[in-house]
Amino acid sequence: MDNPLFYVRALHFAATVSVAGVVFFVVLIAEPAFRHTAADSRIAITLRQRLALIAWISLIVALISAVPWLILVAESMSGQPIGTLYGQGVLETVLTRTDFGNDWLLRVVFGCALGGLFVHFFSVKAAAPRALQIATALLAGAYAGGLAWTGHAIGGQGVEDILHPTADVLHIIAAAAWVGGLTPLVLLLSTTRVDAAVLALARTATLRFSNLGIASVATLLVSGFINSWYLVGSISALTTTGYGRQLLIKLSLFLLMVGIAAINWSQLTPKLVQDADIAAAQFARRRLRRNAAIEATLGTAIIVIVAVLGTLPPASHAALHAHSGAIPADATFQHIHGEDGMADVTIEPGRVGTARATIQLWNEDFAPLTARDVTLTLTAPTPGSKPTTRSALQNSDGEWIVDGVDLTEPGNWMVAVRATLASGVRLDLAAPIVVDAK
Repeated sequence: MDNPLFYVRALHFAATVSVAGVVFFVVLIAEPAFRHTAADSRIAITLRQRLALIAWISLIVALISAVPWLILVAESMSGQPIGTLYGQGVLETVLTRTDFGNDWLLRVVFGCALGGLFVHFFSVKAAAPRALQIATALLAGAYAGGLAWTGHAIGGQGVEDILHPTADVLHIIAAAAWVGGLTPLVLLLSTTRVDAAVLALARTATLRFSNLGIASVATLLVSGFINSWYLVGSISALTTTGYGRQLLIKLSLFLLMVGIAAINWSQLTPKLVQDADIAAAQFARRRLRRNAAIEATLGTAIIVIVAVLGTLPPASHAALHAHSGAIPADATFQHIHGEDGMADVTIEPGRVGTARATIQLWNEDFAPLTARDVTLTLTAPTPGSKPTTRSALQNSDGEWIVDGVDLTEPGNWMVAVRATLASGVRLDLAAPIVVDAK
């Protein structure tokens, strides 16, 4: 918890979810409810003003927090002090030569474009044109979904390289639609408390949000299962690794949110939509508002846990490390997994100078893979650097060794392993690996 990167990630994730959630709420809940009810136009104007304020503040916070996030990631990748990052070209390298940097640039463009659309999207007196609503919702979804490429979903091979990021994108968008829409729902339920005509707006909005919530929960369950399949690896890893334990806490909070949502859907929403007893409907509206506020609080806690998970090695990787043995304290390590096999690459010492690279190959059950030959390719972080390829020799323990590896500069190197397996299958794996300064 003393890592500033954790707090920056949490702030950025929360702001991003809020931005997308407000946009989705306006397009899918609020404006349709305004059109289909006879509520006072002053209620619509008030809600539009409040929702616009939340969206603008969230977008500004997201864009501002992206800057320290980039700097802290660059510091972590390069091992250089923050004050030297710009002068040594580290920031440029991270932005142009890493998945995180490319995604960061694209998301900044998306965020600025959202700001441009917000000028007309959040019109106070009337709904924005339908085409503008759809374009803003799609862009907000892309801005939120782009977070998938800042985490553990990148770096897979084959089917995983498509399925895992896709599941992560859907997971984030569904979370934004549900969790990000809870605060706007609280505002709407707080405003619609005057008379029976205004109460109709609360009924329509609540029914629409219930349907959106059901679709979001279903998407979260399916995409969460897919993500856990790749990142957890086994049931035991849920309790034996830090990643797994944090994931269990997240799952517990999620199930609690689902339980509250089920009460809303099965007990309170039917009371709200009936016309016979206005007093009972108003009571249900107040209870729904309170429960939505509780859900929003739990959702915020989940976002904080997601920020923690992004700084921890996945449980499946930790389980693999247990098979391959402890990593030396002065080494740099990267686990690379693909459709046909996995590789552990350990470079010792993991700093500028001459080092030894050790490669271990595994199948999906963490059993050693037999290979005919293995090569290691390293590419320095400086733009335009030529890759260096060396053949590895196998020792008596089945490890593949490359001695005399020349690490010329600190930073985020690219490491590639190519192997011809005993079955004749070609295994090609690549990922970044951090080299520290002397």
